[in-house]
Amino acid sequence: MTQGLAAFHEELAFEPPFGSVATLADDAAGLTCSVTIGRQWARGRARSVVGYPAFELAADGVREGRHDVLLVPSAYPEIRTFFFDPVLHAVETFLGTLPDMVFAVPEGTPEQDLDVVYHHPATRTLVETLGVARAVHSSSNSAACREAVEHDGPAGAVTNQTSADHYGLRTVKVLSAGTPMGFVVFRRKDQV
Repeated sequence: MTQGLAAFHEELAFEPPFGSVATLADDAAGLTCSVTIGRQWARGRARSVVGYPAFELAADGVREGRHDVLLVPSAYPEIRTFFFDPVLHAVETFLGTLPDMVFAVPEGTPEQDLDVVYHHPATRTLVETLGVARAVHSSSNSAACREAVEHDGPAGAVTNQTSADHYGLRTVKVLSAGTPMGFVVFRRKDQV
């Protein structure tokens, strides 16, 4: 045997078990926590992650066979509908680490004199720690950033760091660093 040459070599053909994972994303950049966790979960398991503006629309894609699995955070208030869905079946739960949740403002905006702070409803308790006069629900973390940038006056957002960076917001304070959250994977019952 020649030194430096391998004694054994075998090519392993690997085909991921899933074609695509459907989850929540309301913009083309995929800035949601669900997409972030979906990308991590899909490594070695799926070829793609696809985001829809609502979990219900992502679930439709799985029910109709366009996607193999649905990924939903356990904190989603309507997750119960997927557990009792006649077509879907929960097949896995796991903990995923969320991007940091931050309080952020557009560059040049003084954080002490805001008209409003936009936030996803799931971050309500984080908003309460800020003591802001007016907080408004947004449909997602990325929507909170867009609304803060587009607001006619000083506005901020409680959002994930991924969205804040994408929209060029200045992070004023990290409100929750790397929080673990439960996620549930659903498949069609006839595929389990």
